Amino acid sequence: MAKRTRIHLGTRSGLSFVHKVYRTADAIEVDEIEGVDVTRRRVLLDEVLLVTYHHAYGLAFVLTMAALAVVLTGLSALVAVGDRALGLVLFVLAALPPLVLLALRLALGIDVLTVQGRRTSAEIHFWLRKGLGRETFRQVCRLARERQQRPGRQGRSSLSGPAPRSA
Repeated sequence: MAKRTRIHLGTRSGLSFVHKVYRTADAIEVDEIEGVDVTRRRVLLDEVLLVTYHHAYGLAFVLTMAALAVVLTGLSALVAVGDRALGLVLFVLAALPPLVLLALRLALGIDVLTVQGRRTSAEIHFWLRKGLGRETFRQVCRLARERQQRPGRQGRSSLSGPAPRSA
């Protein structure tokens, strides 16, 4: 039996989950890892209805980093009243990293590639590698188009409407 090849497209991590997205010969696969539970979903290239590529900022991340930066800057300022050197060290070590992350997120944003099928969808996030995101978008569109227009494919393309009725 031939070994199936999976090409890693991207990883998205949250506080309690990791989503790893792969491309296979016939689908986009998403491995959802939550603690010790692993769930695999597939968006078959034959069933792709929509592929989008858009820009987002992630409201939860922006608000969390802003709140963290305000609190830590305030604490650094309180410490700086008593000891300037210690306040500056605390600011650089504690408050500056969330400020830098916030500035980077607002400046760069996140590019999100969404592949929507009949029953499932897959999201791939690109934060720093925007060129890879655009190339992956073109590649997924091309693969879906090729799979759906392939001669000898059983049934009609999922992008087309119902078959015309004959009179």
